[in-house]
Amino acid sequence: MPARAGAPLAPVAAGGRRVSDRALLLAHAVLGFGALFAGTHHAAHAVLSALGRPQTQALRRFGWIAPVAVIAQALCGLAIYPSYRLRVRAPDFDLYAPMVAQLFDFKEHLSALALALVIGASVAGKSDETPEARWPIAALSSTGAAFLWAAAIIGLYVTARHPL
Repeated sequence: MPARAGAPLAPVAAGGRRVSDRALLLAHAVLGFGALFAGTHHAAHAVLSALGRPQTQALRRFGWIAPVAVIAQALCGLAIYPSYRLRVRAPDFDLYAPMVAQLFDFKEHLSALALALVIGASVAGKSDETPEARWPIAALSSTGAAFLWAAAIIGLYVTARHPL
């Protein structure tokens, strides 16, 4: 019997129940927006810190929220990727919309770069006590946030073309 959208994919720890692809896609989207907003907040507070406004508490808070959200979103994306590859990319995008497949790959590269930048900015900028490091941290964080925004917009477009 061929696979269909909504078919069980990954087991859940409690009770041996399974999680559907659509549930994973929804979790991926929700975690993605959480990562996007946390990364944007960290970037905004890093820029304010670089401009000389004290942001120690906010940088400390978003210094752990942003990387946790980005990592959780990436792990959820990794869990859903095999189903995407078999049910969307191979039968549709690779055959009829190769530009969308390339756009998805570009989104994945942006997401990987954003992951590294957000983690790096968060580790380096947990507080604003080192004045000479404020602008480099703001640059790392802002670039990571920009990449997250681009990946989110591209991800929404790809999902609108063919959801899982």
